[in-house]
Amino acid sequence: MGGIIDRMLSAAGYKATVVDYSSKQLDVLRSFGIKAYFGDATRPDLLTAAGIERAKLLIVAIDGRAQITQLVRYVVQTYPGVHVMARALDRDHVFDLYNAGCRDIIRETYDSSIRMGRSAYEALGIGPDHARSMARAFDEMDRRAMLHMAEVYDPDTPSHENGAYVARVQEIMGAWEGELRVHMDSIRADRADKGHR
Repeated sequence: MGGIIDRMLSAAGYKATVVDYSSKQLDVLRSFGIKAYFGDATRPDLLTAAGIERAKLLIVAIDGRAQITQLVRYVVQTYPGVHVMARALDRDHVFDLYNAGCRDIIRETYDSSIRMGRSAYEALGIGPDHARSMARAFDEMDRRAMLHMAEVYDPDTPSHENGAYVARVQEIMGAWEGELRVHMDSIRADRADKGHR
């Protein structure tokens, strides 16, 4: 994950500093002229050595749910001028990171799941343009729902025991899922109309 992001930034002319536990990975990065530090990115002294106080952006793509959340919380609180983008391992981790102050959260398998869903629509006979529209409609509803659920998420209470969270999920599954179904049907109807012209 971090390697692809670094290549994308580099291709656009941005210079990154990488902190990683893998000495083998760091050797590869250094051979391509990438500034890299070996060690635990959650250590404040290592972040300081890597230049966190001058950073515009911190991308947290490390492994380990607790370590990701710890690093996000520390940087958000200590360096409020640094934009923090973090990898979330699952839906609850999104809420933990939101609670830690991060507002740019990328769910690890979400985008590939959306792409697979879009491909499933196509495999079922829906044209590429309509499949993209349907995938986009689902994505927009899900992202909106995540923000509403984050408002009532409590990291100290299991989700199924948090009454406000359960009520919000039920509300979303009722009204919002129905709204999404109407939107999906509209896209499919548009497809059928265009197919008859």
